[in-house]
Formats: sequence, structure tokens, C-alpha cells
Amino acid sequence: KDMRALEDVDVVGDDLASSSRIWRNGMFALHALAHCFFTCMLLFIISVYSGIWISTSAIVRPGSNTYTFLLDCEGTGDPLEGSETSNARIALTCILISSVFLYNNTGRPDRSSLQFLSYLNTVRRRIPMHIAANGGGGGSISSAAQPSSNRRNFPAFLWAFRDFFLQLPARKDSGKPYTLEEYMLERVLVKSNRRQDDEDDAIIDSLLNDFRSLDVLSIGYPKRGDVPFSPDELSTLDSIPWAEFDDEFRTQIEHAIALSLAKTAPFRLGGDGTADDLGPVAHGPLFASWCHRVVDLVNSEDVIPDLPDLQQRLMQGIADEKVKEAIESYATQMEKWLDECPVYNDDVDGKRDGMVIAADMVSENRIEGKGVAEDRDLERQSLGVLVELCKDLRKEITSERLLDESMDRVKQRCVKDEHGSILAQLRETNAKKSRENCEAIARKLYMTFRSIVRESDTKMSMKQFEVGANAVETKYRAIARGPAVTSTSDTFLKEQKDADRVFLERVGSINALYKDTLQKKEALDKDVEQKNVMVTELKRSIEQINRQHQQQVEKINKDTQDKMKKMAEDHSAELNAAIEKQKKEEEENIAALQDDMNARLQKVEEDRAAELKRRQEEMEAAKKEADMHLAAEVAAREERLKKEEAAHEQEIKKLLSTADDNMKREIMAAEEKRQADKVKFQAELDRKLTDAEKKRAEEVRTREARLKEEEKRHKEELERVRKELNEKMELQKKKYLQEIDDLEKQCFNTKACSIQ
Repeated sequence: KDMRALEDVDVVGDDLASSSRIWRNGMFALHALAHCFFTCMLLFIISVYSGIWISTSAIVRPGSNTYTFLLDCEGTGDPLEGSETSNARIALTCILISSVFLYNNTGRPDRSSLQFLSYLNTVRRRIPMHIAANGGGGGSISSAAQPSSNRRNFPAFLWAFRDFFLQLPARKDSGKPYTLEEYMLERVLVKSNRRQDDEDDAIIDSLLNDFRSLDVLSIGYPKRGDVPFSPDELSTLDSIPWAEFDDEFRTQIEHAIALSLAKTAPFRLGGDGTADDLGPVAHGPLFASWCHRVVDLVNSEDVIPDLPDLQQRLMQGIADEKVKEAIESYATQMEKWLDECPVYNDDVDGKRDGMVIAADMVSENRIEGKGVAEDRDLERQSLGVLVELCKDLRKEITSERLLDESMDRVKQRCVKDEHGSILAQLRETNAKKSRENCEAIARKLYMTFRSIVRESDTKMSMKQFEVGANAVETKYRAIARGPAVTSTSDTFLKEQKDADRVFLERVGSINALYKDTLQKKEALDKDVEQKNVMVTELKRSIEQINRQHQQQVEKINKDTQDKMKKMAEDHSAELNAAIEKQKKEEEENIAALQDDMNARLQKVEEDRAAELKRRQEEMEAAKKEADMHLAAEVAAREERLKKEEAAHEQEIKKLLSTADDNMKREIMAAEEKRQADKVKFQAELDRKLTDAEKKRAEEVRTREARLKEEEKRHKEELERVRKELNEKMELQKKKYLQEIDDLEKQCFNTKACSIQ
């Protein structure tokens, strides 16, 4: 009912009376107002309604683009109404989404009024305002605790005492009466530090330290002039003109409104946690998301975590969603634009050639119907879409840091990554479609030209071909689109032109060869005709010459036969004399060879006999020498044995002469043993001598056998040599005889030829 004083401020939307109730199941319907919110919210708490009501109209101060909305909630401080949990949740919700918390009540300005703010202790337990030295949280305050960053999210607290009429006491130092704010701050909101007052002290500490600021206002009883309103008028104050209210009441209301609006500030989210950085200003959708998050936190039973970090994560999530939407929007817009691009340039030199050619190829399923873009157009379109998306991001993301990060992510995914970006994929797709379409268009154009080039009776020159091929390439470049225009021209068209150029060169060379062949044929025909005349004349000359030659040959044959006959007779006499002489010489040579062979054989036989005799003598001498050595060795051994025997006997006798009986027996035993060994040694020696004699005899027999074997081989060798010499003589004799026969046959043949 006190909001009628807001009529002097611009209001956007409907009147406050048409507000909608949205607090019942612990969920807000703020998403319905999300795009109406701009920067901040002003909260009024008035003990009239139940739950939380939000105005559907906004307050816009002149010269500002800040929209201020009013929230009205039930009397959270009334201990006789509602539950402590419900009151705490309503208060906590209002604190977390408001920039000004206006609490008004009727009563005396003393500690008894603190009972209506008992829910602040519950709020403190849900949102720790201090951090213990060891990093833990809690609701109590100690000397070792430090203020939490959650404080910076609390609104300004305005405490308004309605229907206030009390006279405040005077100050002791100056004698001037206290103002209501001075009295509350210096006399009432002072901690007693007594155990029984712990709850009140905690409320006082929350008012003085947790909220952004604390202001105390007084609003008197409404009157018309100096006359209070009647009870009936109080129930219909909204129908009484504002000018009829007394000046003091209007001044107090206007001061309360002005102070409330002055304390409002654009709602900020996502600061770094310091008091100086409250984060960027929240726009409507971001603020609505924060309200949804607040409802979830308030309805839970857990301690609410660090609010700045929570806000930053909320903004990061929104930024991630906007980045995703921007990337999807970029891909959708670029794909749509690329599909809508023409496949070909259908206006060439004022004609619709491209459209006709491409339409034929589409009907033949040789090119696709999707568009192809030029590289520069694709880059330009990409830049334009990206600029618009970045503008949208600037509207949606209020944090400069998140905005920079989000735009970098969008640019990286959309255009910066050379291989994995959307633009790179579009370039690849566009290049592929361009290659297919360009090749199809080039094939269609060139095949028509080729049908003229390769006609069976073509008479196209190379100059005409180059002009036509260049015209085809020019028309192709005018019709085709995309990055593959040049590459297709440099590959496909060049290959086709090179192939047809070679074809024309071959056709030209064949035609030139055919023409040259015809000319040569005509010249040859004339030459053959001339040759035929010459041949006829030559035949007549040859017949005449043949007759003359025949006569000459007959005469020469007659003379030759006479000469040959005389030469044959002379040659026959000479050949007979030569044959007789050759026979005589050969017989003399054979006799000389036979004498020489016999002499050589005789000499070999004599040498062999001398060698056998010499070896026999050596063997006899060796045998005699061996016998002499053996006899000398035996005699020397026997002599040595005799000397040893004599010396031994003397030694024995000497020992026997000096030895006793036992020693004599031992000496005799040793002597017997020695005699036995001697006999044994003599037998062994005889055996060895016998073996040596046998061995020598065996060696003699072996030498004799070897000599006999060598003599046998020598005889066989002589026989073989004699046989070889005889065979050679026979072969030589046959050779001489064959030569003589050949000479005779040659002579006879010569005679026969001379006779013919």
C-alpha cells in the first residue's frame, strides 16, 4: 500500500497488482521473465502477502538502461506465522537474488525487535560468512576466522520502522537527540557478549558485517494534514490522492524510495572472489539461470558452497552452451549458404549457356545439384557469419575473460584449425564438389568440340584447333565455379587438348605422307613407262648381241678344246713323272724312319739292360754290407757280454769272499736270477736277430719284385712305343698313298675336262 509513491518513476509493463505468485513448490517461474530482466533487482519485504511475489513491470530511472524489479514476500520475521525453515528459505532466496533488502516492521527500536530477524542465524548456517584458519567453515565468529567471499553477494540492508512516533533520548556528549539510525547503531545494535544473548549478538553481527550496508529509516503514521486517517480510509489508502497525504509522510516515503533506488546496483555474477571484483553485469537470461540455481540451492539441506565459484561455474556452463550453439549455428549457416550457392555460372556473355549445359548434365546425373562457392566468397561468408556470432556472444556472455575464451574456442573450432575446423571441412567438401562439377562441365564442353576435331573427313588445321580449344577453355572458365576451376583446366582440359593436338599432328603427317606418296607414284609411273620402252629396245639389242656372242663362243670352244687337249697330254706326262718321283721319295723316307726307330729301340734296350745290371750290383753290395754290419754287431755284442760276464763273476767272487751265509744265499739267488735273465735276454736277442734277418730278406725280395715289375713295365712301354711308331708309319704311309691317289684322280679329271 506504500508503493503508490512510485508513481513519479517510469514503470514498464503492468501494474504491481497484476503480479504472479511463483513461490509455492520451491521453484521459480523466472524463465517466463528471463528476457525482460536486464541488470538488477530491488527487493521489498512487506508483511502483507504470503510467499514471494514479483512485479511484472520494471522501474526505469531516467537516463539509465537499468531495469529494476520489485519482489514482495510474506512477513518473514513474524514468529507467530510460518515456520523457521520457510522463513529462512524465503529470506535466503531474497538475499541471493537482490541488490537491496528492505525490511519494515512496526515496533520499538530496541533489542526485542531482533526476534523478527532470527532467520539470519539460519542463513548464516547455510552460507558461512567466515572461514576458519584451518580452511573449515561454520556459523560462529572467532578471532582466528577470516571473512568469506560470500559476503560480497549480500545486498544492502534497509530497516524501516513504520508508524514510528517515539521521541528518542538526547546524546550525553552534545545534548542533541539521537536520530533513529544513530540510536540503533550506537545503543541497540551492540553485542553484549553474554551467553544468554548469543543469538541476538549473532543477528547484530550479521546486520553489521554480512550485508553490503545498513541503513535505518523511520516512516510515521499517514495523515491527511494533521488529522489521522480513519480506519475505513486506512483500508482504502490506494484510492486516496497522493497530494492529500501530509508533507512529512510523503517526504519520508520519497526519502525511503530514493535511498532504496540509490542503493540498487546492476546485479553481477562470476567475479574472482575479491571485494573489488564482483564480476560482469548479468543480463536477463543469465540472471534467470542464476535464479534457477538459487532455488535448487535453497531447497537443499546442505551448506551452500562458495558463491563466487558457483557463479563462475554457472557462467562457464552458460558460456560453454553458447559456444556450442555458436559452433552449431556457424556450421548450419555455412552449410545452408554453401548448398544455396549456384553450381555453375549460368550467364556467360549475356547468354544462358551455363544453365543449359549444367541442366543437361544434371539430367544425366553427371553433376550434383548442390552449390559450389568460390574460395574468396566462402572466406567472406565465413568471416561475416563469425562476426555476427561473436556479436551475439558479446550480448550473451558478460565476462570479458569468458568472452575472450569463448570467442577463441569458436574461432578455433570454426576457422583457425587448419585441418579439423568446420571451415577446413567445408573447404574440402567445396573443393570435392567443385572438382566433380568442373570436370563434368569441362567434359561436356570439350566432348562437343572433340566430335568436330575427330570427324572422319576432318580438315582442321592446328591453328583452327588452338583457336577452338582456347574458346572451349574460356567458356569453361566462365561457367565453372569453385577452387577446382584452374586445376581442372590445367589437368583435364590440358590432357584432352594434348591428346587431340597429337591426333591432329598425326592426321596431318599422314595426309602429307599420302600426298607425297601420290606424287611419287605418278613420277614412278612415268619412269616405269620410260623404262618399258628402254627394256624393249634393250631386248632387241640383247638378241642381236646373243647371236654374235653365240658365234664367238662356238669359235672359242673349238680353239679351247684344241688347247685343252694339248695341255692334257702335256700335264699327263708331267704328272706321271711327279708321281713316280713322289713314290720314290716316300719309300726312302719310310725306310729312314724305320731305321731310326730300330736304332732308338736298340738304344733304349741297352740302357735298360745297363740299368738292371747296375741295380743288381747295388743290391748285391747292399746285401754284403748288411751281412758285414750284422756280423760285426753280433761279434761286438758277444765281446761286450763276455767282458761283462767276467767282471760280474769277479764281483761275485769278491762278494762271496766277504759275505756271510745269508748274503751268500742272496747273492746266489741274484746270480741265478741274472743267469735266467741272461738266458732270456739271449733268447730275445736271437729272436730280434732272426726278425731282422727275415726283414732284410723280405726287403731284398721286395726290391727284386719291384725291379721285375719295373722291367715288365719297361718292356710294355717299349712295346707300346714300337707299336705307336708302327701305327704312325702306317698312317704316314696311307697319307702319302692317298695324296698320290688324289693327284692321280686330279690328273684323270683334268684329262677328262680337256677331253670335254
